[in-house]
Amino acid sequence: MAAQDELNQLERVFLRLGHAETDEQLQDIISKFLPPVLLKLSSVQEGVRKKVMELLVHLNKRIKSRPKIQLPVETLLVQYQDPAAASFVTNFTIIYIKMGYPRLEVGKQCELAPTLLTAMEGKPQPQQDSLMHLLIPTLYHMKYPADPSKTVSPFNLSERPKTMHLLLEFMLDVLLMPYGFVLSESPTRPAPGSASGEGTAAGSSQGLPQPPPGMSVYAVKRVIGEAQWNAEQLEQCKLGIVRFIEAKQVPEVETVVHLVVASSDTRHSVATAADLELRSKQSIIDWNNPLIINKMFKVYLGDVPLKSKGGGVKQELKHEPVSTRVKLKILPHLLRSRLAAECFPANIQVVYDGLFGANTNNKLLSLTLQFVHHICMVCPDTNKPLGLMLLNGLTKLINEYKEDPKLLCVAYSAVGKLSSRMPQLFTKDIALVQQFFESMCKEEPDVRLAIQEALSMMVGAYANLQGALLNLMEALVAAYIGKPEVQIRQVAMKFASTVFAPDHVPSRYLLLLAAGDPREEVAAEAQKVLRNFPTKGSEKEGPKPMPSFPDMVAYVQEKAAQRIKTPAKYIIGTSTLPFNPSAFGEIMLYLRMCLAHSGGATPMSTRSSDMQDDAPAIGRYIRTLLSSDLQPTGSKGAEANPVHIYMDLLQQLVSAVGGIPVMYCLLEVVSVCPEKLAPRFADKIDWIKGLMNTNKEDMRELAAQLYALVISTMTGNELQIAVQNLVKITKDNHSPETQHGAILALGYMVGRNMSRKKAATCDSTQDKGQKSITSQGDDELVAMATKTIGSFLDSSTALLATAACTALGEIGRNGTLLIPAEGDGFTKLSIVENLLARITSGKESTKMKERSIMTLGYLPVGDADFPHQKKLLQGLMDSVEAKQVELQFTVGEAVTSAAIGTGSGAARDPWTCTED
Repeated sequence: MAAQDELNQLERVFLRLGHAETDEQLQDIISKFLPPVLLKLSSVQEGVRKKVMELLVHLNKRIKSRPKIQLPVETLLVQYQDPAAASFVTNFTIIYIKMGYPRLEVGKQCELAPTLLTAMEGKPQPQQDSLMHLLIPTLYHMKYPADPSKTVSPFNLSERPKTMHLLLEFMLDVLLMPYGFVLSESPTRPAPGSASGEGTAAGSSQGLPQPPPGMSVYAVKRVIGEAQWNAEQLEQCKLGIVRFIEAKQVPEVETVVHLVVASSDTRHSVATAADLELRSKQSIIDWNNPLIINKMFKVYLGDVPLKSKGGGVKQELKHEPVSTRVKLKILPHLLRSRLAAECFPANIQVVYDGLFGANTNNKLLSLTLQFVHHICMVCPDTNKPLGLMLLNGLTKLINEYKEDPKLLCVAYSAVGKLSSRMPQLFTKDIALVQQFFESMCKEEPDVRLAIQEALSMMVGAYANLQGALLNLMEALVAAYIGKPEVQIRQVAMKFASTVFAPDHVPSRYLLLLAAGDPREEVAAEAQKVLRNFPTKGSEKEGPKPMPSFPDMVAYVQEKAAQRIKTPAKYIIGTSTLPFNPSAFGEIMLYLRMCLAHSGGATPMSTRSSDMQDDAPAIGRYIRTLLSSDLQPTGSKGAEANPVHIYMDLLQQLVSAVGGIPVMYCLLEVVSVCPEKLAPRFADKIDWIKGLMNTNKEDMRELAAQLYALVISTMTGNELQIAVQNLVKITKDNHSPETQHGAILALGYMVGRNMSRKKAATCDSTQDKGQKSITSQGDDELVAMATKTIGSFLDSSTALLATAACTALGEIGRNGTLLIPAEGDGFTKLSIVENLLARITSGKESTKMKERSIMTLGYLPVGDADFPHQKKLLQGLMDSVEAKQVELQFTVGEAVTSAAIGTGSGAARDPWTCTED
């Protein structure tokens, strides 16, 4: 009976529909009867259900042809949400909601929009997708409260996390949807396992159509829905989503990725709106939030099948990686995130995609390389697989990429950074260093500079090489340290100075070649390494190791012998040198440092005054070398004593080029052990005399000392002849330089002679081979020499006056001046007065004043009964004005010497006795 009633009711609705002539009448009937009619679908009677279906078919035809007719959407939504409703009823109800909602006026749509979300709870996914498809176009028209924090948000999603998640996923798919996309059901079935890259038209292995970048087949289908939006509608939908996000309808952390994707949109309106919103939030977004970063990686990479996880995602749900356009927007944000740099393996997947992906371009490459730099700065240095993959990727790019030199520069620089972060990856890879050196020879200047910086950063990774690897590195550095490109020489020099120990002979030799480089930047850096003198702070650590003198000398000699036969030799005038003069000079100074170091001294600087402090220690060491006639490893023959080789090299350089420091080294080595070494110069007197005539004042002074030293060790009457000879030369007015050398030589010769005379008196066991002037006639010779020197004290040529002052000081330091104490002419008193007057004179040079002070200090040192000691001391005390500060130290020393007299340290031979 009930079933009959139901059928009668439905019949009446049918009749009403039939009689409805206007759209208004039809709309009234539908509004009143559509919801109850749909409920009849849950009837147990088959006949009733059949009748309802007939009625609905009729209704559909009428509604579809009249787009203006409104449906009772609000009532239908209530009915749709009724938990007691049968699924058959809700399945039909949603059809009319989908039909009716878009017909509502915009205001009504906005009012019902939140209900669409409420209605999604617990419904099947296809229906949820349909409801969201209805909602999205409405968002463009929604009005939101100005201050969302004070009022309840219209959607109130915070209480429905599941719905929010679904909606955000759908929104992201809408934002990724390209304009005018057509889903073609592709019949092609590529072979399983072939890569379906971004943007290709090929289907996947199940013959599915190819979705756009960033989307899955399922995602495209649901965004297209039953009625696909045209381009303008899609643009409005996207703008609506951005406004929804702006209105803070969902937590910010959930929507960052949406804004980033939207900011890459091809439509200006969408991209600008998203960009502005992103910028306004820039400071409050936590870029290290895993939620944000993991989403960014997921969108960027799509569903990458990881070997370890197997194909976990159903093919239809598998997301493609996003387009290059979106990647270019995501990467700058990953660069802000420390977490992104640490997310392994996603970080390396992004890197390889950007470097080698099918659709990469220079812009993406550039950002990817910046990301590599970011990873190198941040990632934990323990992640070896990551480091290895980065290094392999960078070297592959460097080997294959040929387009933009700027990008190559960044790639090289990244290798440098990686080496600082994970040196252990590089230590055994010397081939890479060689490859980079080789590239420096070929690349253009900008790239060369980048390789130079990278290699400079890589140096540290090789600091502890040993055995075969160290030998390989040595050969490598040797091969490149002489290349024509200055940057290559600079880097090779850096490797030589860092990789090898400070007492490693071959690398020191290479550094010495670099120290003589024609380019200042190479030479200065190498000199700095070689002359690493102890500073205040480093003295506690003890002296730095240096090569042993015999080993270093032998190595230099071996190389010199090889080079003199090759184009590497250097021709200057009539001389042929194995090295260029500046490198040769550096080599000799370094050998001198090794000599001092091996002798137990600590070389402090390359100033002659400081170097002379090491002389006594050097003398003791040289004596042991000469007495043992020590052979360096691998040397042949007795001629190869390291001391003799050292002297020959010094002499070779002085002959060809001169050079004050080198001449000092030669004088020093002879002076510390004259009895054994001076005779080697007996046949070179003319050569030394030639040096006494050069145009350099300092050189003449050193040569005069060497001349005096060699002559004073000769036998027979050479000494007398030499003195008379020099006295004659001083009278030659044509050449002040020659006179200067002769005056000094006289002073040093007489001084040496007196010093030995003194020693002979103290020690009767004097060496009989050494000649000294002892007889009455010889005293006259000394007196004549002294007077000759004194005659130049008032010379109008300042050079000669200074020389006379120095020579008198040298004689006075070693013995009594053989001239009257006072009276007329040249006396001890006249010397004192003459020199004191010079100290306060405004006309004299500082050098003359200093020499005058020193000479005054020396006079009482050699003469125990110097008659004018008091006058001299008083004069020195009074002489120094406050403004002549630089002289005050000299005066202090002079006063000390003069006051102590013969017991003063000044009386010692500075070459062989220490100050103690």
